[in-house]
Amino acid sequence: MDISESSVNSIEQMCGVDYPVFLAGMAAISGPQLVAAVANAGGMGVMGGLRLAPKTLRRWIHEVRSLTDKPFGVNLVPQFGGPDVFEAQFQVILEERPRLLSLFYAEDYCEDMIPRAKAAGMLVMVQVGTIALARTALSAGADIIVAQGSESGGHLNRGTISLLSLLPALLKEAAGKPVLAAGGITNRHDVRTLMSMGASGVLVGTAFVATEESNAHPLYKQKIVDATVEDTEYRTGYSFGWTYGTPHRVIPNRDPWNLLRLMGGGARSIDKPRLAKKLSLYAGQGVGKIDSVVPAAQRMAELIQGLPEKNARLPDGLSRIETAA
Repeated sequence: MDISESSVNSIEQMCGVDYPVFLAGMAAISGPQLVAAVANAGGMGVMGGLRLAPKTLRRWIHEVRSLTDKPFGVNLVPQFGGPDVFEAQFQVILEERPRLLSLFYAEDYCEDMIPRAKAAGMLVMVQVGTIALARTALSAGADIIVAQGSESGGHLNRGTISLLSLLPALLKEAAGKPVLAAGGITNRHDVRTLMSMGASGVLVGTAFVATEESNAHPLYKQKIVDATVEDTEYRTGYSFGWTYGTPHRVIPNRDPWNLLRLMGGGARSIDKPRLAKKLSLYAGQGVGKIDSVVPAAQRMAELIQGLPEKNARLPDGLSRIETAA
């Protein structure tokens, strides 16, 4: 039976998770440690597959499974290596069968990939920033749509619409299929607002960059903590590994003598400090509400508190963790 046509009555049941809090599949940042930490805290951990060679992608999937027995997903983006590499990555996904395949900037592949993934027993989630992209994904059989508002950090899928305007339009377009909200979400108050508007759950990126388990460079994490609500910038210029003109949101580097300030990127823990100091770093408009680097379980505990009361009981072990204000 098609998963989307089964008798499930919530996204939690559909995905096999306790809470509808999804980790954004951030390339190189959402690695096995962070994915497993989110999954073990009751959410849907999503691994960032962009720029991973197929062998590395498989190894990371195995590593996640060594750290958790909970469901998780993998995000694929066709922006590295061309169609052959993308297909090779997809073959790994078909063989390993994580619970969820997350697609971004992949509308040209939806008609082919979504049916194949669903035939292999996976759910498919597609992140979009416009109604037209949502229609493409839904017509191809996507199970979950992510409404990506322009507040989001990193790359934006064509959209310039704020989340509070985009979400109602995509809820109407989805006609009952789950729609997650994404963009500027960092705390319980954000979650409560979006759930009250009809979102089935939330997808969170920047707030999880600033966690102990993320693969972000320590200087990147601190830049997020230090930033205010005014400290991000929407750009359509250079970003690492992407076509010039692809829209993205960063904390801009203001050093006028540094040419790398013109490029957006996400500095990893394995990168040299000078790179983290020179890049403009991906981040969403919620940065002003992030005041510390914490364990992913603590970030989850805070977000969970914004869910409707029937879902807001903290998982075992988290009730003793101080949630962020």
